[in-house]
Amino acid sequence: MNSEKRRIAYPLFAILFLLVAVVFAQAAGEPGSSSDPLVTKSYVDQQIAQLSAKINSSSKGGSSGSISSAEIEQLKTDVGDLTKFIIDALSDIQDLDKRVTVIENGFTVISMKKGQTLELGGGSEVILRSGSATAISGESGTLVDVSVGKDLLNGTAVPVQHLVISPKGDGRGLKITSDAWLIVRGGYTVK
Repeated sequence: MNSEKRRIAYPLFAILFLLVAVVFAQAAGEPGSSSDPLVTKSYVDQQIAQLSAKINSSSKGGSSGSISSAEIEQLKTDVGDLTKFIIDALSDIQDLDKRVTVIENGFTVISMKKGQTLELGGGSEVILRSGSATAISGESGTLVDVSVGKDLLNGTAVPVQHLVISPKGDGRGLKITSDAWLIVRGGYTVK
């Protein structure tokens, strides 16, 4: 009896392993490319239905062994959990890819009007090219003027042509005091 269950269980685990291997192989391509398309819920449901049909046909076929429906449901749950894990990992990879793309694209030139605020993301860099602005401190610190090696305290005038970095995305930024042109690399929000 045990050998019959093993004879059925081993192919099921092999199918599960192949399904996981295919998903990981697709993850090796560039996210969003034809070699690594996004997986939709309907695709996962279709694959689970095909696997379930194979399980049912093998248990109704020539073999006298059977697998309980609880075991089948457990396998479905396991495949679903693995698929969710893989989809979440791919989503994280795509988010990181977007962040790298922002950094690789270099600086963005923006024009701002008096009274507007530029809120910087963590690790963002800004250079005030013309106009004037004052520094806005965040919850846990200040902006850093790396051109002279000092902190820009809240309300301090930001020098023109100085590289300023926001170590954290905690509300740090610039308050524009006269129309200005800036270049920014990294995440930012204009308010």
